[in-house]
This record gives sequence, C-alpha cells and structure tokens, in this order.
Amino acid sequence: MERFQDRAIGRLIEQIPLAKFPEHVLIIPDGNGRWASKFNKDPSFGHVQGTKVLKNVLDSLRKLPIKFVTVWGFASDNWKRSPEEINPLMQIFEEQISLILPRLIQDDIKFVHLGRKDRIPDSLREAVDNTEELTRKNSKQVLSLAIDFGGDDQLMRMMRDVRYLPKEIEITSAIIQRLRDGQGEIPPADLIIRTSGEQRVPDIGWLGTNSEFYSIKKLLPDSRVEDFIFALFDYSKRSRRFGARPQLNNS
Repeated sequence: MERFQDRAIGRLIEQIPLAKFPEHVLIIPDGNGRWASKFNKDPSFGHVQGTKVLKNVLDSLRKLPIKFVTVWGFASDNWKRSPEEINPLMQIFEEQISLILPRLIQDDIKFVHLGRKDRIPDSLREAVDNTEELTRKNSKQVLSLAIDFGGDDQLMRMMRDVRYLPKEIEITSAIIQRLRDGQGEIPPADLIIRTSGEQRVPDIGWLGTNSEFYSIKKLLPDSRVEDFIFALFDYSKRSRRFGARPQLNNS
C-alpha cells in the first residue's frame, strides 16, 4: 500500500489487517441537491462540489488493496428528475470521465460502465465507450460507474437478452453472470457506503447481495476522505456470516 500524507488517515489504515479490506466497495454519493439548497443554489452546484469530494476519495481508495470500486452515479428512476438537473449532471459525468482517463491508464485501472447506454447523451456514451476500450486490459483495480442503472431494469434487460440465446444453450449461473452489466466481472459489493445519513439502499439488484452497509452522517459535499476510511475500519471489525456467494466466471 502507498503511504498517506494525512497521518490520522495513515494510522487508521494501519489498524486494518490486510485480509480485512473489502474486495468491492460501492459508494452511493447522496446529498448534493440538499447541500446546494442550503446556499439557495441549483442542484448542479452541489454536484460539482460532490464530484470534488469523490475525486479525493477515489484517489485514496486506489492506494488500498481494494480490487473493485463502484460509484452509483445515476439510477434508472432518476430520469424522473427535471431536465434542468439531469442535463448538467450528464455533462459532469462526461467531463470527469475524460479527465480521469489519463490517470486510469497510468495507474493500470480498468473502467467499466454499469447500466443502459441507449438513454444517455451520445457524447457521454462515446466517452464511456472510449474509456472502456482504452482501459480494458488494465488489471490493478476496476472502477465501475453506474449510470442509468437499476436492479429491476437490469433484470428486465437480462430477460430480454435470454430470448435471443440459441435454444440449445442451457441457462446456467455462468450465463446469467455474462448477461449482467460488466459481463460477470463485477462481484456483489462487500461494503456499501452511503452519504447523507440515509439508511436506505436503493434498487441495486445483485450488486447488494450479502453486502455490509455503512452510512456517513454527512451530505456528500461535506464529507471527507477520512469518513470513508473510517467506514473501511468499521467494516474490518465486523464478523460476516452468509451463505455461498455466486462465483465469478473469469474464463
């Protein structure tokens, strides 16, 4: 692991045994709109500030022995929001994906999009496709960004795709995984971290199978890297008990 300049964060990380780090951390960044409203600003003002926090968090997580990191950017049911909020958010996604691409390549991080691509803006889809292609052979860490993703929507898309499989193919667990976004590469999250103090887990489908949950009692723009590191520390103290988890098909 790389060293952290912040001594408090470094000391906390040193208390986490290597075997106790989660393999997959899923972040639900919440509270940007509420934060902006405190300043009588549009939600996009909060999204910009929240993006700065997320950037610092992701920079920190890449230094840790965590294989998968997923950011829940935009749920399928978020299309109910006004165009005045959605359009700037989509632009932020596009800008940030382009900005992080050189860092992903440099740090050997693979980028994977989870969700639908047919409803997002063309320019954003092009940025997503380009980043996926240029990082597809990277292997140190996998960064997933969920845009237009929902558990129910994912299930409906999978059921549709099953209809087009050759009749002689047996529907196995491996086939089901291949039909999921990420083609079976992304496992369920070990730890879900949500900001804003919300205790609710949204419609994340298979991504939330047997996951541990941690709520940061701050809106995203008010959150700091140490809040997320403490979530990892809290996770390391838990004793997890669950049945067999689905095995990934890495063939």
